[in-house]
Amino acid sequence: MDEVSETSATDGGEGRDPPSRPRGRKVTVGRIALAWAVSLGLLAWLTRHVQWGRLGEAVRPTPWWIWLAAAAGIGASYGFRALRIHAELRRRRPLTVGQCLRVMLLHNAAVNVLPMRGGEAAYPLLLQRQLAVPLGQGVASLVWIRAQDALVLAIAVVLFLPGLPLALRAAGAVAMLVAVLGLIRLVQRVAARRGAGVEGPRLVRAALAALSALADAPRHGWAGWLFCAGSWAVKLASLGLLLTSLSGLAPLDALGGALGGELAGVLPIQGPAGFGTYEAGVWAGASLQGGSALAVAAPAVAVHLLSLLMALAGGALALAFAPASSTPLAGSGAPPVAVPTIDRSDHHA
Repeated sequence: MDEVSETSATDGGEGRDPPSRPRGRKVTVGRIALAWAVSLGLLAWLTRHVQWGRLGEAVRPTPWWIWLAAAAGIGASYGFRALRIHAELRRRRPLTVGQCLRVMLLHNAAVNVLPMRGGEAAYPLLLQRQLAVPLGQGVASLVWIRAQDALVLAIAVVLFLPGLPLALRAAGAVAMLVAVLGLIRLVQRVAARRGAGVEGPRLVRAALAALSALADAPRHGWAGWLFCAGSWAVKLASLGLLLTSLSGLAPLDALGGALGGELAGVLPIQGPAGFGTYEAGVWAGASLQGGSALAVAAPAVAVHLLSLLMALAGGALALAFAPASSTPLAGSGAPPVAVPTIDRSDHHA
């Protein structure tokens, strides 16, 4: 009787498997279609005031491979960012680069869509929900990677300062790097020596808590710094290449414009998708090297639209292929699901 029941259960399970697979594929296709529909709808709403005809007339004809190279460069920068997150968090828990890439893409889309940098809050929440990283560690990680971004961009600004010899600019960049690394070491020492149960005004306690969060942020040595620098270098070079082709600016002027746009994008006061501030930053960066404001206005909008499209496309792909919320990710620390098995030894005995 047991053999019949066991065989029937096995046969029934095997018989039910084939119908479930097409259903699973339909669900996946539906999620992909929904994610792309939401992303394209957001893009249409954010660009509803763009006059496409005048924009096309104001930019120079650009070969298709320039657009493809710029898009590939932006995609490569996403890969570097995912590697940086992986290098930071892997020492505390087993993670894959794919999991970190999914979190990065969703976070990046949120930052690009929500005004006033509101999407930053998504990062620690995504780490907690998808990778089982405690919320406190997620906040510290966010502060840490943004501090790295600020330092790398600041060094790039020093290197682009006009009117100074290249050797002096390089020396200034090295001095800034050494000073910031020394400041980070000082923060770690202060946080380590502050002791437990410190009394004092609320502002003092909040400052000490912030120092502790920075000191407790996962460390990843030089790998994280290299991935951060690589991400910005690839992205700025890609956007500079596209801006050069669209506007006719000299490569150095276009690179300065791309840097100005990215600097404007990190300002706390932002409109939806950063429209306005990004274009102003591109104009300022290009003008710093002597570029014409009239030549860069429309190309700046085109470059911004490509960046926004890549961010939304990446977020749509991450959302479409994200596992169900009830399914724990591999390496997330969630307990495995116990699968009952049949002990055949007792039956044959």
